Order: sequence, then C-alpha cells, then structure tokens
Amino acid sequence: MINYNLLESQIDNLAKSFAEAKPIRHLTIDNFLSEEVANQAFSVFPTMEEMDVLKDFRQDKAQDPAINKFNLIFSELVSQHLHSERFLALISRISGIPNLRTDSKLYAAGLAQGGNGSFLNVHIDNSSHPVNPWYRRLNLLVYLNKHWAEENGGNLELWSPDMSESVAILPIFNRMVIFATDKQSWHSYRRVNTLDGDTRKSINLYFFTEESADGTHYYHVTSFKARKNEILNKIVYPVDNLVRTVARALRPNKDAHAVLYEQKGKNDRKNP
Repeated sequence: MINYNLLESQIDNLAKSFAEAKPIRHLTIDNFLSEEVANQAFSVFPTMEEMDVLKDFRQDKAQDPAINKFNLIFSELVSQHLHSERFLALISRISGIPNLRTDSKLYAAGLAQGGNGSFLNVHIDNSSHPVNPWYRRLNLLVYLNKHWAEENGGNLELWSPDMSESVAILPIFNRMVIFATDKQSWHSYRRVNTLDGDTRKSINLYFFTEESADGTHYYHVTSFKARKNEILNKIVYPVDNLVRTVARALRPNKDAHAVLYEQKGKNDRKNP
C-alpha cells in the first residue's frame, strides 16, 4: 500500500530534508501510496454527512476517528501499514525521534474532511495523549484530493512562533506530509474554496513518545493564535485558550472528553 521503495531508498536524503526544513521540521512526499490504493481510498472516502463535524470560531471541518465505520481500506491502511513496525522505524529515522509510539485509539485522528468554506485556524495541538502518559511528537497527513488547484485553497500552513515566517503546502492527491510537534509547532489550513461541491480529504495520524520534545514535563490544551491581520482573534483567542486551560485543569480527568477509536485486541506499538 505504501511506496516503501521510495522511502527506504532515499532515507538519508529525506532525513536531511526534514531536519533542515523551516519554520517547523517537516517533510513532503508525493506518490506516497500505491496508485491503486490511493485511487480506491479516494473513491470510497465517506461523505461529510457520515462524519462527525467540528464547527466553531476556531475551525469548520469534519473529523472522525472511528474508521471502522467506513470502507475496510482505511483500517487496513492504518493498522497494517501506517502503524506497522516497518513504517514506524522509517519515520523514526526520518524525524530523528526515537521510541515513537502509534496510537490505536486514534485520538484526534482518523479521517478528516472539509467542504466549501472549511478552515482550521492557527494552533498548536494538545500536547499529550488523553489516556496514556505520552507526548505528541509527529503529525502525519495523507491527502486524497484529485484535481486540486491553488484556487481551491485548503493549504496546510506551518508557522514560526512569532508568525513572521510560514510555508504553505497544497493538499494535492497522494501527498504525505509529516511535521514535528512540540510547544511551538503552530499550524493551520487555509479556507477551502470549492463551489463545485468538492471537499478537502485527508487521513490524519499522530505519533507519540514517553519523553517530551525538550525533556521537560509540560501540558497544554489545543491553543489558537491569530494571524497578523486577524484583529478580533488577537483578543478572543488568548481569552479562549485561558478559559479552556483553567477548565481542563479543574477536571478530575482533564481529557475525559476525548473521542477515541476502540480497536478490540489491538495494542499500541513501540519502535523496536
């Protein structure tokens, strides 16, 4: 399913590209899946109505970790390939992050989709797994958008902490992106413009370690930041982040709200 030959034959070059990328360490790989698998995943991708929708002033998209509800190709791709020891060893070498763990519960992961007007504003993800004592370390995205052009928007944006530098990555068909996640890994995606009814489709996964990115203990909720031209958000987001941080800290189980995918008989993998 995965183009392992491409990854394994270029592993040193890919690791170098990841390490040198700015403003966040990241890597983009096209033709990531075999053509047959990519086409099949595109053809059976669920509709927006079949997925859970997240819509507020921070975001407008569908996200669903319960991939067993959908075509078998998605659970096979995740469990047998993207969560395999072979692939885990590859992305560990590429990223330089040892002891990576997969998350069979697919916290905040699974399939994602956005129709016309969809967006995800600049943010850093929740630092930790809601059940296991793990820190989030890598985000992986596989895009399944045929005939996607710049005018369709939806570009993944990676930002420097002071918002002075960014890179935009077009979510074209069969493109995979991984990027490092830590306390300063600000990212977003631009508003989608698809008046023809098309949608921005992706498979989203996260990888964790027991150690934090900087070796210290920290916790933060998913926190949003305004772009330089977003005057109202510069006022709203700091207050919103603070309120959610305080509310989370007061809960006996601060991440009890998390929606998880229950895979019976599956264990989380650790890089050997």
